[in-house]
Amino acid sequence: MAHPMIPDMFQTAESPEDRRAARLFLIAITLYFAAQIVLRVTLGGALETDEAEMMLMTPGLRWGYGPQLPLYNWLQIGLFALFGKTLFALSLLKNALLWGTYALLFTGLRAAVPARTATLATLSLFLIPDIAWEAERATTHSNMLLFAISATICAFLWALRTGALRHWALLGVALGIGGIAKYNYWAVPAGLLLALLTMPDLRRRLLTARALPALVIAAAIVAGPYAWMAANRDLALSSVGKIALENSARAWLPEGVPLYLKGLATLIVLPALVTGALWLATRRGTAPARVSPLSTLFLRMGGLLALGGLAAVWLSEAGHIASRWLLPIVIPLVIGIFLRLAPRLGRGALRGYLAILGVVAALVFAGLTYDRYKDGARRDVEFAPLVSVIEDMHLPEDTVIVADFYVGGNLARLRPDWPVRSDLPASAREVETRNLLLLTREKNAEVLRRVTARVDWRHAQGAAFGEPTDFSLPSRHGARPLNILLQHARAE
Repeated sequence: MAHPMIPDMFQTAESPEDRRAARLFLIAITLYFAAQIVLRVTLGGALETDEAEMMLMTPGLRWGYGPQLPLYNWLQIGLFALFGKTLFALSLLKNALLWGTYALLFTGLRAAVPARTATLATLSLFLIPDIAWEAERATTHSNMLLFAISATICAFLWALRTGALRHWALLGVALGIGGIAKYNYWAVPAGLLLALLTMPDLRRRLLTARALPALVIAAAIVAGPYAWMAANRDLALSSVGKIALENSARAWLPEGVPLYLKGLATLIVLPALVTGALWLATRRGTAPARVSPLSTLFLRMGGLLALGGLAAVWLSEAGHIASRWLLPIVIPLVIGIFLRLAPRLGRGALRGYLAILGVVAALVFAGLTYDRYKDGARRDVEFAPLVSVIEDMHLPEDTVIVADFYVGGNLARLRPDWPVRSDLPASAREVETRNLLLLTREKNAEVLRRVTARVDWRHAQGAAFGEPTDFSLPSRHGARPLNILLQHARAE
């Protein structure tokens, strides 16, 4: 039997207008992301780095593939099996996850607020640059993170509303999905838990035996990949260097702190500007709206995570922070702000908000088109000449190619029959070949010699290196070439 609903938070009655709003919302996001798939396939061109990574890191179903958690790879393998290793399969997964991000967040918010409010709060994610722009242009695993965040919020709110065992079980599935999606996902359940503990009415709903299956299910889902990580730490931790932990004398203000604050500001500036404009437009003649406990929950969650993130960056003396790592902090803040703002919006303010979203969408489509053809664009590089250069080298048949994700993935796309490995640590540990062809975008051939050791090629010590070949890949429309250095290494 479900628990009684929590007063003042989950008492929502659905009207015909709510059902209409829900239908329009789902139709709109479906059309938008379908159009994004059509645009990506139509524009074509070379693969972005994260797309190219999928060409190299999907050799089959495994517990792990490297520094990224495996769920995105598993899903991509499934779509490759259905549609081949095509641009359509890559774009379909990316946009399906983004569609699910919005649909699941909307479904979760409807557990506590009317469909109109849920729609406006959900669409606020589109004002976050790394979601509206980067998630379409470049990222892959971060899209999996976004989906997992929304799935967790959805299952969590419905579990609190009904107390039903099935919703707690779905929360366990969401936790497991997030646990094998992206490492920074764990900030989300931690933030939700901490915020919930500050709200007595909600805290009572959490302290129930029905919540225990969620932990069991989550543990079962993450067990295999986490066991692989423990057994392959060199591969699993090969991207730790991105954080650039400082090894020098302790600084009063680590380099990562300003970058952390800048990242937060970058992600939240547009939502803040839109919020300010809408608030000014509605401050007169609008009765004060009742503050939703759900808004309070999300704002406290985001605030606690922001403080915790700042402390973590400061104490660890991190030297590099990417803004996309901060999405679990910014998303609840933006949702909380717009949950508080939405009830104030009259018809005119609502039209203005939707117009802003429409302008952002148009700018995204225009920007992606420009990004495809601009001078120096990664998508504009022509990789076919590189295939010809390698064929003309007449290398031994057992030669394995080692390159970074961008170069290697685009090469593998053109020649799927060639053995191409990434330049990640230990990526060539199991390779039996006595010949490697090393490719880099660096100008120093010494980099290639270090690669043989980093990928753990068994013949790295004492290998003989041929003369490096410098080759420039042309762009289809731009004037700026991409310089590639090739060098053959053979075991003595």
